[in-house]
Amino acid sequence: MGCRKAWELLMRRMDGEIDRQNLRYLENHLMICPECREKHDSLSAVLMELDRTKPAAPESTEPKVMEKIRSVRHRETPLFLPYVVPAAALLTGILVFLFYEYAMDGPMAMINKAAQTLTIFYGAYQSVAAFSRFLFGSVYLNGVLIMTGLALLGGIPAFLHGQRVKRGVSKYWRSVK
Repeated sequence: MGCRKAWELLMRRMDGEIDRQNLRYLENHLMICPECREKHDSLSAVLMELDRTKPAAPESTEPKVMEKIRSVRHRETPLFLPYVVPAAALLTGILVFLFYEYAMDGPMAMINKAAQTLTIFYGAYQSVAAFSRFLFGSVYLNGVLIMTGLALLGGIPAFLHGQRVKRGVSKYWRSVK
């Protein structure tokens, strides 16, 4: 067995991953080869010194680590998520409603309704932004509140308008029949 193979077996022995047969080969090689025996002795001395002088962690380390773990756990769920999902669902409902109206009334009625809805949204945005500036001092600090308010304030008039138009259409169809 060569010195290169002995070095590989020596590393496996240090890791505790050597079988009996290879351990015998390594021990025989170490008896024969003074260079490998010197490497083995110096490596063993270094490892023993490392084991002997392992620094102990300060007692304050564990509480600090546990506090960091607890703080990370609290940040896992975004706080705004329960507010964004209903607002997004409402906004999706409004868009579906508007596209339904487009299919029923034609493009010009849809453009007119979209313009009315955007005007309502912009007015609601200005109101919520002014209120947010008054309460929090910044429009950007409470963006989720603004978007939720816009979706709610814009969705209600659009829904009521759609119901009014729908009733008119149904009256028309009853008179034609």
